[in-house]
Amino acid sequence: MPIKRTLKRIYGKLVPAELAVFPEIDIDLTPHRLLLKGRVLNAGAGWRDVSHLVDGELTNQDITWHGDERSNIQIHSPLHCIPVESNYFDAIICIAVLEHVENPEEVVPELFRVLRPGGHLILEVPFLQPEHKVPTDFQRYTKDGLVRLVSHHGFSVKSIEGLFTVYHTLYWQIYIWLHLKKSVSYLLLRIILLWPLLWAARRSGTYSDKLASGFQLVAIKT
Repeated sequence: MPIKRTLKRIYGKLVPAELAVFPEIDIDLTPHRLLLKGRVLNAGAGWRDVSHLVDGELTNQDITWHGDERSNIQIHSPLHCIPVESNYFDAIICIAVLEHVENPEEVVPELFRVLRPGGHLILEVPFLQPEHKVPTDFQRYTKDGLVRLVSHHGFSVKSIEGLFTVYHTLYWQIYIWLHLKKSVSYLLLRIILLWPLLWAARRSGTYSDKLASGFQLVAIKT
């Protein structure tokens, strides 16, 4: 066992982790921190802690499951059926959640219902990301598709922009590809390709909507 642990540590030094390329959520949300005041809903919270970004009362919502040991969730419910009165929240964040729900056309109207008039929705969804089931993964969105989704259900879009760089997109795709086989050649390719991509992702600003990892949309309930 000590040898196995040693080899695992060496491998961790040679090959970066699958999600090592992505920064903390603060990078995405800090520019919009002034919107996160009053009653704020973290819709589909998972294990994510955004309490330090909220000036007010944070409510974490998510589904639960057998063996769920999280203590940070205040509302256990499906996202299309949030048990609070209409116009309750001052702001809603929904980060990397919509791809995991099978009914986004029901979820977005529910977010609209529980948000007060004048309140803001900050929504992030993947575009060119590999499938990642937690526990399911149903869809991806282009800019046009995301704008249509929220506008169709009453929101007014204030801004939409891509997330990260082309190197973030390439890193995750190539990471998945290079873990399809447990061969020496694939191991060498992981060592050769992943670190340079990780380095470029942290230093380059090269971006294209056509190669975006995801999109962040800010909308208001008017």
